[in-house]
Amino acid sequence: MEEFRCKFCNRLLAKVEEAQKVEIKCPKCKTLNLYTLNEIIVVQVDEDYLRRKFNKNRDADLDATSSD
Repeated sequence: MEEFRCKFCNRLLAKVEEAQKVEIKCPKCKTLNLYTLNEIIVVQVDEDYLRRKFNKNRDADLDATSSD
């Protein structure tokens, strides 16, 4: 079985035994992932998810530098 993971946030989306084309929208980051035999295409990334992820990482970096 082949694992299909979101190419943006790496969440496991499905395990498929035989498929030529799979289209899955990630429930976590709302990215539309298209998988075919020879290529993987990320169609859409939710801007709100990007903003939250960026702010979370920035806040963690600020906390780490302020504790030094």
